[in-house]
Amino acid sequence: MKRFAFMLIAAAFIVTVNSKDIYAAGFDFNYYAQRYPDIANTVGYNEDALYKHYQTIGQKEGRYANAEEECAATAKTIEKQNAIANGTLPVAAAEETQTPAAAATPVLNTFVDVDIANQTVTLFQNSIPVLSTPCVTGTPKNGRSTPTGVWYILEHKPGKRLVGPTWDVWVDRWMKFTPDSCGLHDASWRKKFGGNIYLSNGSHGCVNLPKDVAYVLYDLVDVGTPVVVH
Repeated sequence: MKRFAFMLIAAAFIVTVNSKDIYAAGFDFNYYAQRYPDIANTVGYNEDALYKHYQTIGQKEGRYANAEEECAATAKTIEKQNAIANGTLPVAAAEETQTPAAAATPVLNTFVDVDIANQTVTLFQNSIPVLSTPCVTGTPKNGRSTPTGVWYILEHKPGKRLVGPTWDVWVDRWMKFTPDSCGLHDASWRKKFGGNIYLSNGSHGCVNLPKDVAYVLYDLVDVGTPVVVH
């Protein structure tokens, strides 16, 4: 009986330690399952199974533990691409220093860059910035920050009514990039964009754009265009 009780205590200790290890590693179960549906379809949505896959296979394949990690890796890849394009980093040198995870990171030549700190949105085409504008992102309180990470435009509509607990507005250009309905869109109710507006009068997570810029951006992107938020 005493031996059995000891085994239960030991098992509980192991589970606790493993749980702490998971969170210490920054592993995000929801992100992993949504980002890699092929894995979720194979091992299921059990947290332990997903983490075990990440530990044994995922890391070797260059998969990421959370959105922040993917965003950082993609940003490094973009920076390296620009350095190669500018001639400051030889292609051979870039290949020599490439890690398995970096090699697995998709090369983004055309993407929308959302810079929260500087409150700017920039569209890169073939690694060249072709459009840049001030914006207003989500207010960093009450869970309203614009989610960081590497996303992709999921909806591309010329007009949409956005309805929520405290808002009901029409936008002329809608470019949704997260499953929970954060998107790039015009915000005709705003007179100013950029600066520190987002800190006190930001959006509920969407990226607000000047109307004329939203029209131009809409015509230059489509469903599947990457959106890097950092």
